[in-house]
Amino acid sequence: MHILLIDDSSSTRSLLRTLINSGQAVRHEISEASSGEEALQKVGSKEIAMPDLIIADINMGGMNGYDLCREFRQRYGGVSDVVPYIITVTANEGIEVINKVLDAGANDYMPKPVNVKILQIRLRIAERLLAHAPASPLSQQAAVAAGTGGGDPRQSFIATVIDQTDAPLAVIETAGEKPSFQIVYTNNSMTSITQFTRDQLVGKSLAELEGWTPEFMEMVVSSTAQALPLSHVPLWSRVRQDNEVYLSFYPIRSGEEPVTQYLVIHHF
Repeated sequence: MHILLIDDSSSTRSLLRTLINSGQAVRHEISEASSGEEALQKVGSKEIAMPDLIIADINMGGMNGYDLCREFRQRYGGVSDVVPYIITVTANEGIEVINKVLDAGANDYMPKPVNVKILQIRLRIAERLLAHAPASPLSQQAAVAAGTGGGDPRQSFIATVIDQTDAPLAVIETAGEKPSFQIVYTNNSMTSITQFTRDQLVGKSLAELEGWTPEFMEMVVSSTAQALPLSHVPLWSRVRQDNEVYLSFYPIRSGEEPVTQYLVIHHF
């Protein structure tokens, strides 16, 4: 399990790191952040992978634990989500504190000082819940990229088709006034038109990778800002292409939520 420790005390993070893997046959992967802001930046920039579990102090300078929980849930899922599993830690006990952290989006709570036995129990509970957690939209996209559409045979078939089709596909981020066009997931065929593996492609900007010109960029931004499809447009690129390339952009919609990602199909 990948665990992210968030605390403005380096000594507390060091202690938790020791307690988490104390006497464990299988050691957990552990990342650290000294503030809520740093944690969000590291996860958002892919400096560290999305953790399975977060252990965060409530009383931190800057962004406190309550605001951190809310921001994580706002960016990566709803308050009722299990992934990432969030355990808050604080010296302030009482039912009001517990209710407040749960309302903010935490899944569990531990008092300070942290007891190693209680910590290990909390970790075991988290592992069991995570093993049976329903897939979030991000993990569903990961399943598509991996060709494992989950337990539903229909989803599995669709995931395999998308993964193995000859058309190079990429899911990109399009949120904000100046979108990064960062690649979230790709299928196998995307590796055939680049020198990168799928793991290496994730996190790169498709615009930079393909050398989109300012004019092409302006056209794409204009369409994605309005959540409009953009079909079969020639790739105006500074990168030399052996064959003529066309791109189609299709918004990925989730109910009434704003469109923040697009599916990009390459045509040759």
